[in-house]
Order: sequence, then C-alpha cells, then structure tokens
Amino acid sequence: MIRFVCECGTQLQVRDEHAGKRVACPSCQRQVIVLEEPQPLEAVQANLPLRRAEEALEEKGEIEDRPRRGQPSNTSRKAVTSLVLGILSLFCNVLTGVPALILALLAFRDIGRSRGRLSGQGLAIAGIATACVCTLLSCGIVIPVTSMSVGLLLPAVQKVREADNRKTSINSLILLGLGMQHYQMVNGGRFPAAAICDKEGKPLLSWRVAILPYIQQEHLYNQFNRDEPWDSPNNKKLIARMPLIYKLPGDETPSSNTTHYQVFVGNGAAFDKTRGHLLQEFRDGRSNTILIVVAENAVPWTKPEDLEFDPRSPILPLMSGHFQGGFLVILGDGSIHVIPQDISENSLKAAITRSGGEEFLRKW
Repeated sequence: MIRFVCECGTQLQVRDEHAGKRVACPSCQRQVIVLEEPQPLEAVQANLPLRRAEEALEEKGEIEDRPRRGQPSNTSRKAVTSLVLGILSLFCNVLTGVPALILALLAFRDIGRSRGRLSGQGLAIAGIATACVCTLLSCGIVIPVTSMSVGLLLPAVQKVREADNRKTSINSLILLGLGMQHYQMVNGGRFPAAAICDKEGKPLLSWRVAILPYIQQEHLYNQFNRDEPWDSPNNKKLIARMPLIYKLPGDETPSSNTTHYQVFVGNGAAFDKTRGHLLQEFRDGRSNTILIVVAENAVPWTKPEDLEFDPRSPILPLMSGHFQGGFLVILGDGSIHVIPQDISENSLKAAITRSGGEEFLRKW
C-alpha cells in the first residue's frame, strides 16, 4: 500500500498499482498524483504558495491550456492522427477520409474534457479540412487539385503548429518565473545564483536544478548530490529525467535532455555565477530587467552553462529565433514579452542589466 498526503492535509492510502496515476481526495475532491515515494506533509505545504499563484493566474486567464500539475500541455494524438489521415485521404479518398473525420471529432471531445491538459484544436480542424477535400475528389475533381490543396494546406498546418508551440513555451516561461518568485520569497528576497557552487566557487549544477523544489520537483531535487558536478556518476544519471517544463516545444535537437531556457550571467546582468541578488539590487526595476530568455543554442539542463553577458559583444546572435515575430523573454516581475528581432543592441543590453542606469526604451 502507498500512503501519502493531499494538499489539504488529508492522509490517503491506495494500492501499489495506482502509483503514477491520479486519484480524487475524498475531502477536497482535488486530483492528486500518487508518487512511488510520496512527499511528506511539510513538502506538500511548502509548495502551496506556488500552486495558489498558479491558480490565481488561471482564474485571470493568463495561463491557458496546460495541466494543473505544472507541466506544459500535450498535443492530442487523435488530432495529430486525424491530420495525417486527412492528408492521406487526398490520395486514398474515403478510405482514410472518414476515419480522419471521426478522430477529429473524438479529439475535440478529449480536448474539451482535459481541462487544459491537451491541445491541438488547430490540428483537428486541419484534419477535417483535408478530409473534406477528399469528398470533393471523390466527386470527380481532377488530380491537379490534390497537389494544389496540399501546397495550400501545409503552410497553414505549420502556422497552427508553431502557434501551439509558442503558447506552450509561454506557459513554461510563466511557470519558471513563478518558480523564481517562490525561490525568492523563501530565501529572504534573494534570487538564485546562476549555479550551485562548491566552497571554492566552482560551478557544479545549474540554477535549473536549484529551483526544482519550487516547480513541484522536490523529489527529483533530493536525488542530486549537490556537492558534486553535473556530470558526476550520480548526477549524470539524472540528466535523462529532465522535467518537461525545460523542453522547448518544436525543438528538433536529437537529445531530449537539453534546454534553450537560459539566463544572462555577469557584468551587471540579473544573475552571477556564485551569488544571487536581492530585490533591492534591481535598481533599474524588475519590470525593466530580463530574467529568463529562449537562447539560440541548447545546453544540458543540469549543466551550469548559460549566456555570458559582455556589453562589448553583440547579444542578438545569442537569442533564439525559434518563433516568428521576435524573441520570448520573461522579466523580473514575471511578465512575458516578445522582443522584436530588429531591436537595437543598446536597448537590449539596457534590458539585460539590473542596475545600469540606462534609459530603458521598451518598444515591444
């Protein structure tokens, strides 16, 4: 039997086969994930400020289409399959067109019931559209229309997929920002350092490991040996367990354990390697200082490697162009912004420094 504690304080007990599944608390009706090694009540209560902050954002509509357990939303497999069958129906007519329509309708039902855990409405719509083209073809429309339809639909599908990925990335940044704020509240108003260091100041593990307890990953955090480097025998085994929140949606990097979510380090940026900064050290204002960005190059998520800020070097090449329209960033006050790709280097550097005293010209 597995014994664990709900957030409301009720002690629960379930059979071993329920490990990893959701059960409803009989007291508060909250959906709780059953862990093989359950958290004690103190650990559950320590995460309540973050959960309450997330629930407040959900009520305001600032976090959309994501699971309530702090992970970005997953795309419905039925919606994806519907789109694939819809495209194949352009060549196989009703053999795949009818299943595409059925799967699309089932995908809409699942997405509606998931309460934000599933996304992919756009993919289901595209599946229905391609299946309808199949019907036209079966009525005698000539083959050249098929190739033309595919050429017109694929860009639309790509735009839908990119919009879905971008929304998921925004949700991840919001949750990482909440984790930073929770860390700062618990640790005397001080943000984390860019790295967990040893007594000599040698970086061992990334800030992404340091905030794990504040993004509902305390169980994973406790398995790290924080006196050893990120690639030590014990810590290296944990790289494969990267939380989904650190994965950039749409990233085609072969390794699934690298992340594009990074911070600027040194020379007046929001982070330094060995020391976290207090709120009062952000003299430019937290709403004028970049906290986390989507970087161009990915790094192992536990490795203490981020973007070194050098005011004399170009910054724009370090930023990611994974999404059209600009670069995604989260500021020190938790707000998400899209920085246009044509921003000047001076304006960008002014936004990176926390107390440079520059005139900050936000034009995005």
